[in-house]
Amino acid sequence: MAPDTGTSKFPFVEAEKLKSAAVVCHRNADADAYLSAYAISKLIGDLAPGCQVLVATPGGVTTLTKKLSASFPHRTVEDSDDDFDLYVAVDVGDEELLGSWKDKFRGSRGVKVLVDHHPLREGAAYDRVIVDEGATSAAEVVFALYHELEVEVRRDAAQALLEGIMFDSSHLAIASPGGLRAVVELMDSGADVVLARRELRSEPDYGEVLAKLKGAQRLKIRKAGDWVVATSLVGSFQAHVARSLIYLGADLAIVAGESEGETRVSMRSTQRLLDRTQVQLGTMVAGEMSKRLGGRGGGHATAASYSTAVGEQEALEATLKRAGELLGDLKEVD
Repeated sequence: MAPDTGTSKFPFVEAEKLKSAAVVCHRNADADAYLSAYAISKLIGDLAPGCQVLVATPGGVTTLTKKLSASFPHRTVEDSDDDFDLYVAVDVGDEELLGSWKDKFRGSRGVKVLVDHHPLREGAAYDRVIVDEGATSAAEVVFALYHELEVEVRRDAAQALLEGIMFDSSHLAIASPGGLRAVVELMDSGADVVLARRELRSEPDYGEVLAKLKGAQRLKIRKAGDWVVATSLVGSFQAHVARSLIYLGADLAIVAGESEGETRVSMRSTQRLLDRTQVQLGTMVAGEMSKRLGGRGGGHATAASYSTAVGEQEALEATLKRAGELLGDLKEVD
């Protein structure tokens, strides 16, 4: 049976019966995931004051998210043996990214809800779905939920949502019209853009810097018509390296690397490539490659990734082949 998609009855459990809830981020939670989860936990607290809410971060959080959690503290766990009346997955994209919580979602009698801006994958174990694929961040979807339920966004939740929107929209550079409207309303609720910019700024990480330099050193360039496709192999920080290759001028960047028994492939593309080709990395590349290679993945139209058990070189070549199917024949540039 397909999950219901209405929002007005959130959290879908009667307030007096809702005693425990877990708001679950994707593995290695980024800023949008954690800050959205934080704001959802505050929303649940307002709707069901007697409910004990925790935020779950399977596999931990990114360095930036760890820093932000000091400004937005919450009871947080990576795993739990408890069962909950309500489970809310936020910014997950693919059920596999729930980690150990995937089995809890499938085995629990509690109500399972998805709040997201990624496309819904078939067969996911959610009872209710609140998804807006037109939003550029999960935080934007959470803000819309507050708005529809007519719940006041308190200043701390407003600041969290503002920072989540700014993080996932490259500081509003690719924000949707709804995201920009949300920013204005969040500022009216007390959120501070200057503070958000400061909190989202992170000090350079040596490992990240080294990975970017190695990625540039191992760079290979191909062309498909007028499109420039850059690829590289690094053992960590694949997403950061892919983003840096876009900054260098590539239209599409594909970076693969093996770590802890699996290969991760991260991709970034320009808005120009998306606008002119309609190639969406999340569904048309990462989602497709995870099916072909037996992995898991997904993401946004211009930023996506997948994981697989095949080797990094095989995964990179297979992804390049897929890019060629979508963009045209790829020719290596000397």
